[in-house]
Amino acid sequence: MSMVALWVMVAQLSTASVPVAADTIVVANARKPQPAPTAVTTRDQVPFDAGRFDSLTANALRLLFDDAAEMGLPVRPLINRALEGAARRTASDRILKVVREHAIALQRAKRTLGAQSTEDELEAGAIALRAGLDDRALETVRASRPVGQAVVPLVVLTDIVRRGVPVSNARDAVNQLARTPRSDDILLGLQALVAKNAQRGPGMAVDALNRYVKGAGSLAPSSPATTDRKPVRPPDT
Repeated sequence: MSMVALWVMVAQLSTASVPVAADTIVVANARKPQPAPTAVTTRDQVPFDAGRFDSLTANALRLLFDDAAEMGLPVRPLINRALEGAARRTASDRILKVVREHAIALQRAKRTLGAQSTEDELEAGAIALRAGLDDRALETVRASRPVGQAVVPLVVLTDIVRRGVPVSNARDAVNQLARTPRSDDILLGLQALVAKNAQRGPGMAVDALNRYVKGAGSLAPSSPATTDRKPVRPPDT
């Protein structure tokens, strides 16, 4: 399940952001041979549109993309951020700064979540790190979920932290709920509840989270997990 499919409801609970670029990317004019395909490099790809940047910025971005590819990192999220910046008419130095910081976050997420993590997991992990979560939070999610199944808890964890829940409370809650039967539905319920109560202040969000976790045993749905209810992507920083 792709991150785009998982996060299509972002406008409903989070501040609307400029739509990301196409869901596929490729590194143009790579300086060195690319790594063998892995879980994070096997998607269909489209070109980096260098024409949307001045020549100096485009060349600097290519160098960043090439370096990321050489380290086995997914390059799609980096190109998407560059294109988002261009769409917003962001200054070139700011675009380069954001892309560079996100590349560092992707590398850190790969180290923490594991080299076999999917592109979607690494992207969710990088966003979590840039939102202020630490390596321990990512390690906790990975311990609760096998490779390929950590996206929902990572997205929910990031969102509820951004809504004012302390990292330790959010981490412990998501870790506990991620291990329950049909945990994706339960985690999505937590995300919606925190979003609703956060409007009344962080304290109310934490109280709602604590009550929800305590009653998690009775909250497991009796029907199979739905496929149309998706986690809401927290806005990027």
